[in-house]
Amino acid sequence: MGSTASRSTPAALPESLRVSESAAGFVDSREVERPNGSWPHSLGQQPTLRVGDVLAALSGEFPSLSPSKLRFLDAQGLVCPHRTASGYRHYSISHIERLRYVLRQQRDAYAPLSVIKARLDELDAGLAYEPVSLSAVGDAGEAVALSEVATVANTSVDTIAALVDDGLVDLVSPGHVSRDSVRLVSAAARFLESGADVREVRTLVRAAAREYEAARRAAAPLKRRDDAVAADAAIEARLEAAGELFAAAVESARATGE
Repeated sequence: MGSTASRSTPAALPESLRVSESAAGFVDSREVERPNGSWPHSLGQQPTLRVGDVLAALSGEFPSLSPSKLRFLDAQGLVCPHRTASGYRHYSISHIERLRYVLRQQRDAYAPLSVIKARLDELDAGLAYEPVSLSAVGDAGEAVALSEVATVANTSVDTIAALVDDGLVDLVSPGHVSRDSVRLVSAAARFLESGADVREVRTLVRAAAREYEAARRAAAPLKRRDDAVAADAAIEARLEAAGELFAAAVESARATGE
């Protein structure tokens, strides 16, 4: 399925700056209690970070980020930090994630500021959803504590334990899952919160696994010809198409049901 291009993050990022990331979906506003404050609501809102801290946290992925850019985004109403009595800007962990979202939308999606602002308004009001990204939980394959996964996925350790007990998420060591499992945990937790049960999560996860294996089998002839690049591209194209088909099927079913 499609993925956002990954970028490197600062090597010595302070523990206090570990934050979450993104992929989007909408929720029914009739069923959601409107949150207070600005998105992302689940991250720390205490304005303890100065401009230098913000640049240190984000410069690895956005090397051209500057104080003037931060002032510009503030003036545009996109990322508005706390102002001290002396007029200095102080940011929170939540602001760091919000900045990352805005900058990625500009860089990767070439989205104009008006579109980004409209999307942020929806996120602020709880009318849209951005799942976690992986930039805040270490390198690929690294073991992540369940408590940290629960924080970045905005769920409970008990929910993750239920997914583990059902074999949907594997522990790589006692009390830890792999970094690669974080996105699945986040999506599964959101599905459960929508009214589904673990059995229904299992059905979708296993269907996805079967589709991945089918894509690998279909690309096997390319592998046998030692064309790994073409094989990987074929697998990616099929998985992307499978995701689009599933989304279209859900929309068709909803339209038919109405």
